[in-house]
Amino acid sequence: MGLLERVWNWLTSSGARKPRKAHPDLYPIDVERIAKDLQLVEQAKRLGEAGLPAPEAAVISGPEAAVVQRVEKARQDYVDWGALRLNVLNTDLSRRDITKDVNRARQADQEFERKASALLAEQDATVRGLGEIARKRKQELDSFRLEHQLSREARFPTGSGGFLRYAILVALVVVEGVLNAKFFAQGLDTGLLGGFTEAGIMASINVGVAFLIGKFAIPYANHVRTFPKILGFIALAVALAVMGCIGLGIAHYRDSLTAEISNPAKAALDAFLAHPLQLKDFFSWALFAISAAFGLGSLFDGLFSDDLYPRYGSISRRAQSAVDDHEAELNTLRIALEDLKDEALSGLDSALKHAQADVAVFESLIQDKQMAGSRLSTALLDADNSLDALLKKFRTENELHRSGVPRPAYFDSQPNLKPIKPPSFEVAAEESALNEQKSLVSTLISEEQEIRARIQASFTQQFDRLKPLEFHFPSKEASQWQR
Repeated sequence: MGLLERVWNWLTSSGARKPRKAHPDLYPIDVERIAKDLQLVEQAKRLGEAGLPAPEAAVISGPEAAVVQRVEKARQDYVDWGALRLNVLNTDLSRRDITKDVNRARQADQEFERKASALLAEQDATVRGLGEIARKRKQELDSFRLEHQLSREARFPTGSGGFLRYAILVALVVVEGVLNAKFFAQGLDTGLLGGFTEAGIMASINVGVAFLIGKFAIPYANHVRTFPKILGFIALAVALAVMGCIGLGIAHYRDSLTAEISNPAKAALDAFLAHPLQLKDFFSWALFAISAAFGLGSLFDGLFSDDLYPRYGSISRRAQSAVDDHEAELNTLRIALEDLKDEALSGLDSALKHAQADVAVFESLIQDKQMAGSRLSTALLDADNSLDALLKKFRTENELHRSGVPRPAYFDSQPNLKPIKPPSFEVAAEESALNEQKSLVSTLISEEQEIRARIQASFTQQFDRLKPLEFHFPSKEASQWQR
């Protein structure tokens, strides 16, 4: 319990034991209050009636000593306050040196150039790699165009156009399946649903095969060389033959379904091989016509899904993709450079504003320091005056009640107070520093536009290093590679 009690007593009493540093304005010496607290008038009357202090006394009386003690205590509190205040102000003043910030702002262009160079150096390998790939792809394309005597640009659907081609392919399968569903439903126990399933499968085969032939084989008919050109025309003939065979096969399959043969697929194949052009009725010929028409449509859909010259579209897209990748990386670096430039200019503005604000605060702190010194001097002078007033109050009252007993000689003089050393509130060094900082701010203001111009010039220089691909390969087709 003893330890706990000591801790509790420390917690509850520590605040009261802290020395109070009396602010002169908040704790002025109240002459009347001290006189009342010390019962100065009563003590002077009592001692005077007793003929005290004695006429030959050389030492001040007890009430006077109490007054001196009170005044000395107030003077020491004022000095302690002055020391604390001076320490706070000096600390704040020491933190307001703008020299480093201003010098850094004056070198904002050099800092920007350093950061920009570091950024470009960091990404140099990536940009060079992408640029090399793009150059190789373009060289590959130029060699292909030269070899195949192509002077035009590749024509192929892009974006939504490419999606549309495959959407048409799916639509052809669905529409053909829907149109053929009724024909197949006539020979199936599952009715229209079963007919749509069978028709959808057949339509997928018909449309898919035609699309692939149109996309990958028939374009060779446009080839510059004779042999591939012949193969392209052969592919066209094969495509027409395949579409005809698929259409006839579908029609024969429908005939087998309507004849309710147990194995319609085998029967259709046998009938196709034996008599390919012998169909049972008009509906089978209509089914053949529909299949052939949709096959032809998917053939053209596949043919125009890419450039009409074989491989020209894929090589062009590959070159374009490589150029786009290179340009995208360059754009990323350009944006990063823009951000660095904006950061440098914004930092310059911020540094100038902060420097001006800090100088104003620095000047205000100097004024506060001067005012604090003046306040302390005034407080000490007031303390001397208060001492004089209190002693005069005591001695006047004492003389009135001495009943003719001579007063002591020391009543004509003031007691000596304990010497104190007030802190120095000299501001000469701070005023010199203020003038230097004002000069720095003035220099920064005068150089601001020049620094901005140097940042912009450095930005332009670094930006110009990021050349697009057409800069390295100038040609009449350069616009093809611009985005």
